[in-house]
Amino acid sequence: MQKILDCLSKAPVFSKLTDHDRQELMKHAVEKKYSKQELMKHAVEKKYSKDEYVCWQGETWSYVAYIATGKLEWAMLSPEGRRQVVFSLNPCDVIWGHSVVDNLPMPASLEVREDAVLYLWERETILPILLQNAEAAWDVSHVLIEYMRHVREVIYGFAFHPVAGRLARLLLSHYTTADGKSAPRDLTLDQMADTVGTTRELVSRTLHRFADEGLIQISRMELAFLDREKLESLVDRK
Repeated sequence: MQKILDCLSKAPVFSKLTDHDRQELMKHAVEKKYSKQELMKHAVEKKYSKDEYVCWQGETWSYVAYIATGKLEWAMLSPEGRRQVVFSLNPCDVIWGHSVVDNLPMPASLEVREDAVLYLWERETILPILLQNAEAAWDVSHVLIEYMRHVREVIYGFAFHPVAGRLARLLLSHYTTADGKSAPRDLTLDQMADTVGTTRELVSRTLHRFADEGLIQISRMELAFLDREKLESLVDRK
């Protein structure tokens, strides 16, 4: 419990609340599984399995969630069925559902990539506390604007960077090992494709091109950078 309070004390919005308010919010989280109907009435600690959905695009999801463990992704689905990852989320991150503010459907789905434990507070629980604290309420707008700016960068990347540049950016940000040192290959072709907005076949061809050009060394299990500088030049190229 103390670890969670420490994380919340540093998170946007929650950092503006008093210790008492944060402790009051934690009292609403209980170690119990609820049905979908019960979940709508209670703030809960809830466990999710890999590939489960916390909420769906188009669903009204009026919750704030703290990630205690696990990894999640915000992903958008186009009318044609194309999936695009726009955010990756990790332990200690706080998620603000857009529906908390406008009570309208969510613009993206929240998907679990690794087994996760979330603490959730519904709108009716957290809104009265926010309205008593102007700084915390103002912080909510900063959080949502940050979401918007991040999505803008994703769209900007599609418009101005070819697939090779987007894939190079993903590899450099996800795999942080030094040149020549192998790291476990924990991103699948499908995950890469969803993140950079292309097909798994094109991702596979681009990875092999990187390998043929001496930029990376790749196998089914591992990846290593051989020329990080040239990969970075692909990211900067328009």
